[in-house]
Amino acid sequence: MMNPKTGDILAMATYPDYNLNEPLAMPSNIEKKDWDKMSSEERTNTIYSLYRNRAVTDSYEPGSVFKIITASIALEENIEEADVAGEFNCISYQVVSGVKMYCSQHTVHGKQSLRQALSNSCNSAFIQLGQKIGADTCYRYYKAFGLFDKTGIATGGELGNSIFWDLKDVGKVELATMSYGQRFKITPLQMITAVSAIANDGILMQPRIIKEIKNTDTGAVTTVDPVQVRQVVSKETADTMLNMLESVVATGGGTKAQVKGYSIAGKTGTSEPDPYKDEGYTASFLAIAPTENPEVVLLVTFYDPNGPKGIYGSSVAAPVASQILKEVLPYLQVPSDSAENTDSNKTTNLPNVVNKTVAEAKKILEKAGFTCSTSAESTEIVTEQYPLKGTALMKNAVVKLYTNSEDTRVSKQVPNLIGKNLSQVKNALRERNLNLSVTGTGTVVSQDPIAETSVEEGTVVKVTLSK
Repeated sequence: MMNPKTGDILAMATYPDYNLNEPLAMPSNIEKKDWDKMSSEERTNTIYSLYRNRAVTDSYEPGSVFKIITASIALEENIEEADVAGEFNCISYQVVSGVKMYCSQHTVHGKQSLRQALSNSCNSAFIQLGQKIGADTCYRYYKAFGLFDKTGIATGGELGNSIFWDLKDVGKVELATMSYGQRFKITPLQMITAVSAIANDGILMQPRIIKEIKNTDTGAVTTVDPVQVRQVVSKETADTMLNMLESVVATGGGTKAQVKGYSIAGKTGTSEPDPYKDEGYTASFLAIAPTENPEVVLLVTFYDPNGPKGIYGSSVAAPVASQILKEVLPYLQVPSDSAENTDSNKTTNLPNVVNKTVAEAKKILEKAGFTCSTSAESTEIVTEQYPLKGTALMKNAVVKLYTNSEDTRVSKQVPNLIGKNLSQVKNALRERNLNLSVTGTGTVVSQDPIAETSVEEGTVVKVTLSK
C-alpha cells in the first residue's frame, strides 16, 4: 500500500511468513507430515524462500492490471478517447499473425468504447489498442513509468532488472501480449509505483520507507524528503484514467472491491501461467481510493490461487482489497463520500460558447472542467450548446456542441437509478452522455426524469439520495 502523493510505503507484507524469533522453525503453512518427508536441502530452501520480500525481490506477470498503463498511453498520445462508442470489436478472440488470443472464458464483448473495454477487461480490445500505439511508443512510456529500472526504494534485495523483450525482438504477437500484461515480468513494487503516478496527477514518485532518522543521543533529526521522479502523463490523462477505473469498480469486473461510503477506482488482473514453465495463475487487484482525491494505492496479489473462490482477480483479490480498505480508510481518517463534502459534486455554471469556433469552445469548456462531445471540425462555428449557458453542472459533465454541418440530435434512455450509490449513478449516466445533479447522501430514492424516459444527450438527471 502506497501514498501516491509522497511515495510513502504505508504497508508491505508477504505470506507465508515466519517467526523472527524462530527463523528456522517449520513454516506455518506446511503440514508436519509434508515437512517430515522433505530432505534437509528442501527444508533449507523452503525456509530461505520465506525470507524474501516478494514485493521487492520477485518479478511476476501483472496481467490485466497492466491495462491501466496501456490505456494511459493511448489517452496521452491522443490515440483514443474514453467514451467513443464502438471503437473496439470483440468476438471472443483476436487473431495476431495466425495466433488466436482469447478473452477470459472466451467471452464475446462485442462493440465497446475504451471505458467499456477496460471494465470488461477485454483482451481483444487491448490487442487492437496495442497495435494502434506501436512497440516504440509503448517502450518509451514503460521507461517513463519506471518499469525498466529499480525504483530506488531504501531496502535491500530490489530486483535489478524487469524482464522484457529487447525492442528489436518485439513482433505483433509480443506487442499483443504486452498490451494486456503478459509474457514480461516486473516486480509488484514497480507495478504499484507506476499506477501511483496515475493517482498523483501523472507524477511518478520514488517509493519511500524512511521519513526521518533521529539520533537518540543528540536529538538531531535528518528528514528524508519525498522524491519526485518525473511527470509521466498529463493531469488530464490521469483524471480520465481514474474516472474510467471508477467505472470498473462501480459496474465492471471489480464490483467486489466496492467499499460502502467511499469511491474506489481499480482494476482486476489474472495472468495465465507460461505454458513452458511450472507456474500457476496469478490473481491480483489494484485499488485507488478515494477516487477524487487519492490517499492510498493498494496492490493485492495471489500466486497460484487454488481455493474455492477460483483463480480470477475479480473473485480472489478484489474482495480482499475491499476488506483491507474498509479498515484502512477510516483508520487514516479519510472522509467518506457524500454529496456535501465531495469536490466532484460541486457545480459550476456552464459558460456560453455559442458563436465561437469548436476549438475555442472546447478550450473554454475543458478549462471549466467539462467534457465536450461533437464530431464537428475544429474550425466550425458553434450554433447551439446543450445544456444551455448558465446551467449548474458537476465536474466532467458532458456538453454537446452543434454546428451548421453537425446538428444531429441523439436521444438516450434514462436508466433506472433507484437503489444505486453515487459511483454507480455517475457511471450509468456517463455511459449515456447524461449529466447529474445530486441532493443528499446514501443511495438513490428518487430521480427526475424517471427511468426509460427518452432525453437528449447532455440532459441533467436529478437524483435524491438518502441513507
